[in-house]
Amino acid sequence: MIEDYLDTLNERFQQFDIEYRKQAYIYYLKYPEPSYKESPDRKEYVHITEEELERMAHGELSISVKKDEKIDTDFDLTVTDSEFKIKNKRDDIYISNMKNAFVEKNELFNKYVDKEFGQYNREYLINFSYENGYFIYIPDNTKIELKIESLQDSNSSFSFKNVIIAGKNSNVEITDIYEKENNGDGVHGRNIYLFCEENSKVTYNYIQNEGNNITNITYLRPTLYNNSEIKIIDVNAGAKKVFYNHESKMYNNTTMKSYGVNISKDFQEMDIWDSSLQYGKYSNCDINIKGVVFDHSSTMHRGNIDIEPEGIKSTGFYGSAILLMSENGKGNSKPALLIKNNDTKSKHSSSISSLDPDQIFYLRSRGLNEEESKDLIVNGFIGYINDITDNQFLIDKINKIFNL
Repeated sequence: MIEDYLDTLNERFQQFDIEYRKQAYIYYLKYPEPSYKESPDRKEYVHITEEELERMAHGELSISVKKDEKIDTDFDLTVTDSEFKIKNKRDDIYISNMKNAFVEKNELFNKYVDKEFGQYNREYLINFSYENGYFIYIPDNTKIELKIESLQDSNSSFSFKNVIIAGKNSNVEITDIYEKENNGDGVHGRNIYLFCEENSKVTYNYIQNEGNNITNITYLRPTLYNNSEIKIIDVNAGAKKVFYNHESKMYNNTTMKSYGVNISKDFQEMDIWDSSLQYGKYSNCDINIKGVVFDHSSTMHRGNIDIEPEGIKSTGFYGSAILLMSENGKGNSKPALLIKNNDTKSKHSSSISSLDPDQIFYLRSRGLNEEESKDLIVNGFIGYINDITDNQFLIDKINKIFNL
């Protein structure tokens, strides 16, 4: 397999970011996936095979996705396997694919992209093998809202790398939606790197609703420079296998609030991992994640509050709640506090429960049938996401996915 990956490098990436890819490949070989078991009966909560990783790294791209269709007017940028479509481009905002950015914005590319390799084996593999991705630069003192639609063929396998840079004192909201185009069993790997410069305020909305047979591997890596803020809303509903890893790197006087919802059905497997890495003084982290498990599916919530020695006067909270709607479904939660100085405040909470029969009885006594009662409880459980945003476009998208 090593030789195959080197062949891929030589054949496809001779003129594009070659030194970075070589280093990512070294890290991939040097730091394999850990061999220990995550639980007594499972090595991984979502088992991603070597064959699937090979398909992702080598790439099986399609050129047919929405190629001849008009741009959806709801979105500012539409990304497919083969091209980008930009609507109403602003002169002060730079939006491009990664290949063009490497040439046109090489100074920014070197400053941000070439310093970010990640922390995990599969993340290194994506950074080595990525075919393309979007590159967005929002200058200092800019206010903007961007809507991005990524439509990749479900039959395709690929690795993409996306970069967003929010300049100093900027106010930015990004809605980043990944949806299916037809059906297939492709393997989609994505690294999303988000840089929040000093005094910026960023909202990042991530929605994944890809095909039912897809394997989805996503790493979200925000970096918060001094006095910046970010709010993250992440929704995972699609794909047969979902591995989602979000970790925010935080410096002085930064604030990160993360709200997540995932629903697993049929035989879906989801591993949702939200963490903080707090280097700065007076950093504040608040993570809340909710999941609903139907049928024979499984959901795992993991999260670390990691406050480093220099992160004095910092706070961190991780909260997870999973609602089991089936006797055959499985829910698990694994929060952790990694506190490396004694001048902080941190805590975590975790709950896994099935429906309360008393709640069902109460609602049925008010005239609802059993299915209507269950739907009302589930909608109330995950509907909190609508209360933390005034973005009606986002609310409508979430409600459509979850049938709220």
